[in-house]
Amino acid sequence: MGQFIGVMLIAFGALIAGLCGLCTLVVAGVSLTAPHDPQGYGGGGMVAVALLLGGLPTLFGAAMIWAGIIVLRNARRAAQPPVRPETFE
Repeated sequence: MGQFIGVMLIAFGALIAGLCGLCTLVVAGVSLTAPHDPQGYGGGGMVAVALLLGGLPTLFGAAMIWAGIIVLRNARRAAQPPVRPETFE
């Protein structure tokens, strides 16, 4: 059961981090490449908003991936039989 939860955390975390990260990258890139306008959308005016609204879910997705890796390692470690010292004698 622990392996299933670990894999699901990694999968959902990768989806969240990937989609939010790409969207943040696109919005920030378009804002940086657009000419400056009076509304403040071009010339890098939207970078801070993009990082706030898209960066936080991206970090949450990365944290889910990290937690999934830890759960998966612990589940694999628990599934291995203990090694007895007399086996190697």
